[in-house]
Amino acid sequence: MSQDEDLFVYDEDEAVRYILNVLPQELKEKYSHDDIVYVTDVVYDYYEQKGLLDEQAEGEVELDEDDIIDFARKSAHKDGVKIDDEDMPFLVRGELDYEESLGVF
Repeated sequence: MSQDEDLFVYDEDEAVRYILNVLPQELKEKYSHDDIVYVTDVVYDYYEQKGLLDEQAEGEVELDEDDIIDFARKSAHKDGVKIDDEDMPFLVRGELDYEESLGVF
């Protein structure tokens, strides 16, 4: 992965639109633009913490979706962000799908 190229094509507003498009209808109205941006930021924090954004890293990156969801849930609790635990997989999966559409991982 060429991280310099991939990270530059990432568009936060486009990510939010993409995620809203793939969410179940009842969640589209439940969470704000800022809530979704929070999730995208937390996923990025996860990547940083795990060293997945290290340009020196070699080999294929394997993402553990369950670990990312757990990290996002814990972060939301710690930060006082009101995202229901049972909704977090939909939000994180939307972010991961958006990244995949860009070829990020």
